[in-house]
Amino acid sequence: MKELIRLQTQVATGRFTLPVVILVCLLLWGVSYQEWNELFSLLITLFIGYIFIETNTAFNLIRTRTTMPVCIYWLITTALFFLHPFDWSNFVPLVFVLAVYQHFLSYESPSFPFPTFHTFLFVSLGSLAFPQLLFITPLLWISMIPFRSMSWKNFWASLIGLMTPYWFLFSYAFFFEEMHLFLTPLKEAVHLYPIDFSHLTINELASWGFITLLLMICGFHYWQIAFKDRTRTRINHSFLVIAGFWTTILSILQPVHLCQWMSIQLVCMAFLSGHLFTLTRNRFSGILFIVTFVLYILLMSFNLWMQYFNS
Repeated sequence: MKELIRLQTQVATGRFTLPVVILVCLLLWGVSYQEWNELFSLLITLFIGYIFIETNTAFNLIRTRTTMPVCIYWLITTALFFLHPFDWSNFVPLVFVLAVYQHFLSYESPSFPFPTFHTFLFVSLGSLAFPQLLFITPLLWISMIPFRSMSWKNFWASLIGLMTPYWFLFSYAFFFEEMHLFLTPLKEAVHLYPIDFSHLTINELASWGFITLLLMICGFHYWQIAFKDRTRTRINHSFLVIAGFWTTILSILQPVHLCQWMSIQLVCMAFLSGHLFTLTRNRFSGILFIVTFVLYILLMSFNLWMQYFNS
């Protein structure tokens, strides 16, 4: 067991972990390459990883030097081959992680509205590609209470941030007499789809199950050891836990958008699992580390096989 924990520690804090992960991801992305537009998805994934590193550094989410969150995000994203073809919804995890960064900046800033404005602006921009992303806004408003950033100034800033992209879209649609461009996202956001999982492929369900299981384990585990972190870090991670659980519920209620919600789940899970594997060093974390690695290999192999089997 000591050797297992030592291996976990070396991987979580080693300086060679990130370069090895980058090489593995580029190799897998090349092996699964089918369409040229997948390069845009790759660039988006790389930029999300950069925001991961900046977020972890700026807010000291993990009390030691590590690249585990970004490594986990890149590895699992690379294994989800069905998400590699470019779609406008691929920007959803990017705008979400940017919104999270700005939301963390708003901590104890009730009289400084710019981070709150930018948080809701990014969510609104993402909703143009994925209108259901607006369901994140109630969670953001509620979380402003523990963040101690709720004030009338910030509340109005959040509304302005939400409305700004739609003001420009309305102006464009009105000027060119194409009002459907403005109305379509709003209608789509309130449209209720039946809870039907029959259209989902088995590899999509398997990937969602893997991410959800790890998210639940890491989320509940964090609440058990949250007292070890300072207050601001604890509030930041608690937001990630609740956001992950909330998007899990939304993915169950809206299986037609499972892939989009799963991409947000993955962001939350990567931060939380990175925290667990870096700072928790006991029998539980060692076993979970090996089980996660084995399940990842099986998931990656299965998704790759399904891609070529169905091609």
